Amino acid sequence: MADGYAINWSMGGGRDNIRNHPAYIKYSFKDIADIDPSALKASIGLIQYNTENQAIAAYLANLLRIVVLLSEV
Repeated sequence: MADGYAINWSMGGGRDNIRNHPAYIKYSFKDIADIDPSALKASIGLIQYNTENQAIAAYLANLLRIVVLLSEV
């Protein structure tokens, strides 16, 4: 069962390990202010949306919301 609000859900309980996913590795070592929203959108677009990739898709979508929010300041 998913945890959290619909837009910020996670699978919870450590069932999904995204730390080894290439997209997580790519963005987790960057400062949020240094992330290009277009590049991030492109990375999201390359993900096949299925049960195996839901956690990384949710992580990247949440990161995109934060990047865009900061760019509007």
